[in-house]
Amino acid sequence: MAKNLLKNLIGEAKLKRGVLDTKALITAIEAGYLPKETIEFKKKKSFAPSGLVYGSGECPRYWYLAFEGGLFESENTPAQIANMRNGSKSHERIQEAVENTPLFVSKEKRMISNDPPIFGFEDLELLWNGGSLPAEIKTTNSISYQRRKDSGTALSYHISQLLIYMKIELAEMGVIIYENKDNHELFAVAVEMDEKNRAWVDGAFEWMRQVYKAWTDQTLPKKNYRANSKICKGCPLAKVCAELPIEGDVVLPSLEKLG
Repeated sequence: MAKNLLKNLIGEAKLKRGVLDTKALITAIEAGYLPKETIEFKKKKSFAPSGLVYGSGECPRYWYLAFEGGLFESENTPAQIANMRNGSKSHERIQEAVENTPLFVSKEKRMISNDPPIFGFEDLELLWNGGSLPAEIKTTNSISYQRRKDSGTALSYHISQLLIYMKIELAEMGVIIYENKDNHELFAVAVEMDEKNRAWVDGAFEWMRQVYKAWTDQTLPKKNYRANSKICKGCPLAKVCAELPIEGDVVLPSLEKLG
């Protein structure tokens, strides 16, 4: 009976051979990357350094709404989600490699500040020249990697994230470790808490205090961007924001980028 069933299945497969909708198949597979709920109610309790220095994180109104709580809508494509997950796996692999060396102190160290409220995780803490060295891991494609290597510099928003951790830890030096996703080659960029970087991170902390105070005072910040701007289009709270008055109750600048 089992043999007959197998023959029937093979026969059906032969009949359908050549008419497989491969596009539909890929769409079905990619759906597995997407979260079950693309819209979810969230309420932030603190600033996240990784989110603060990229995209809508520079918008004071976004953080007000995030602290207030609202429906966050995800617009990440399956390819973007796959890329992020691949980056997480690369982080884990590099962290494991560091654990096998005398450099290792800790990984995924909690970074906490009460004033302003900040919470995040530092990728690595290394032992170097007798001192502690905060480290962030970033993965990138071969073209971007080569640019970083040729210039000897890190992307400004990567530096900004590390500077926030360095300020919390009172560290004068940190490092960003880049990995080429195509061949796993590594390259490191030292980040010093020099006068320029200190001025930016001190300003960022003061900006966060002002934004958080706006929320505790329940004074909605004015909308700083047009609805068709890149910042608004990528904002998970864009629809919530659009339902509120554009002028708001208080005018706050967007977070200044590290020059």
